Amino acid sequence: MKPIQKKALAAAVVTAFGVGSAEAVFQNPNGTGQVLIYPYYTVQQVGGKSMNTLITVVNTTSRAKVAKVRFREGQASREVLDFNLYLSPNDVWTAAVVPADATTSSPGRLLSFDKSCTNPAIPATGVDFRNFAYAGAFGDGLSEGLARSREGYIEILELATLAGSVATAVTHNSLGVPNNCAAVRTANGAIPDPFENGNQSAVPTGGLSGTGTIINVAQGSDIGYNAVALADCFKAKQAPALGTESNTLAQCDARSMVAMTVADDSSANTRGNQVPLAIASTHAVGVDAVSATLMAESVVNEYILDAATGSNTDWVVTFPTRHFYHFPATLELLSAFDALEEAVTFRPFTALFTSSGLCEPITLNYFNREEAGAVAAGSDFSPQPVRAGSSICWEANVVSFRSGLAHHPSGTTSAVLGSRNITPVTVGTFENGWVEVKFTGSSDNTTTYPAYLPTDTSTTMDYLGQTSSPSGLSFAGLPVVGFMARSFANTQAGTCDVVPCNYNASFGHKFKTRLSTATNPPFGRTFFGPIID
Repeated sequence: MKPIQKKALAAAVVTAFGVGSAEAVFQNPNGTGQVLIYPYYTVQQVGGKSMNTLITVVNTTSRAKVAKVRFREGQASREVLDFNLYLSPNDVWTAAVVPADATTSSPGRLLSFDKSCTNPAIPATGVDFRNFAYAGAFGDGLSEGLARSREGYIEILELATLAGSVATAVTHNSLGVPNNCAAVRTANGAIPDPFENGNQSAVPTGGLSGTGTIINVAQGSDIGYNAVALADCFKAKQAPALGTESNTLAQCDARSMVAMTVADDSSANTRGNQVPLAIASTHAVGVDAVSATLMAESVVNEYILDAATGSNTDWVVTFPTRHFYHFPATLELLSAFDALEEAVTFRPFTALFTSSGLCEPITLNYFNREEAGAVAAGSDFSPQPVRAGSSICWEANVVSFRSGLAHHPSGTTSAVLGSRNITPVTVGTFENGWVEVKFTGSSDNTTTYPAYLPTDTSTTMDYLGQTSSPSGLSFAGLPVVGFMARSFANTQAGTCDVVPCNYNASFGHKFKTRLSTATNPPFGRTFFGPIID
């Protein structure tokens, strides 16, 4: 079946149902948008040698733009660095995250030799990540050390397209350098007057794309991935600010557009099992719309741990909106939720914050390549959450697969990425196969309830039949992004003596999502409805 184009679906849905403008947040399968989410960066060590993370941002349009670049550490999404980036038309900005020194307690450091304007300017020696947002008065009960900044994820948000003298200032001249970066650099992050007056900027138009590369030169390893692109997030321009954590996903439009393929075995369905649907929803707040585009009940991918190839597998599992649903600084953004939920946590997340993180329960089913299957027990996971069962506890997590073979890790770091924010998973004698990680909801002392994201209103359209029906829907699961990273090691004597012969690859996750036809299901309600493939 030809892939469904979500932009076309969004326009068709709003036309069919009269829900207003076609603007709605959606995950763009074509890879460009106003928002880029890079699921993982790291400068942790593997084999005593540090990883570096290289990133690119591409402006595929003929308009100059300003974007917010923000690095978040991986345990609780606390900001460790942000700045404003000004992109010339058709520009590519490049940067690297490296360790500040050779120790494992040092922070990450951002380096960039790119010519594009930033505010503040990035020194030639780089700028170290900071712990101000999670230390001292802002401590959250987890580590306050700079080592916490060594792995996490990145978000880049387009704030506005540029015009007039500001666009001219940041556009590259015939020498390949911007005309006047000083025009967009002001003391204490103040906004230049022309921008503030409104005649130098306009609504962001998207068209950004990006890649991440995790490289360990000494180990001879290289893992690449594409940034997740969200389009139509912002309906209005945002003034670029510094000094506060402004310009966030909370400013996104509160409507979402999701295209899915539903498994429909009903007798009324005469077109085959798979029926594509478009779901247009409105939400309490903008960040819910972003979460809706990323919702999944299960994450599916492969693993390989073969002894003959010295192979290892890590999965990156990142929740890029999770911090909006837990911490006091952001709870006010979600005040539309009822008091009972506020006393526990905000949807779709269910776990309470503890010294072990925010441990969302999961069920992990794994299969070898000959269809033999098993379920990982709670004892396979660390750290153990407060409540019983298996859990995944951080914002940017690495699932570390293990089988007990000598070349597999057994300690507190993962084998491929060197992560310390790990969920170790032992798959016994199954050296290769595939895994499904399912988010199963949670329970507190008095109530059991599933993980889900409610919609205020929602409308579905059967794309094949062009039929429609209004409905109140909830998405089961959690908003998640990530990829699988694997490595192979060649230990042949005489051929890999100078640089180890390591071979790496990464593959995006596959997802399953479940819809409920109940609107805002109460605590304890069991989900029902089709599984979306």
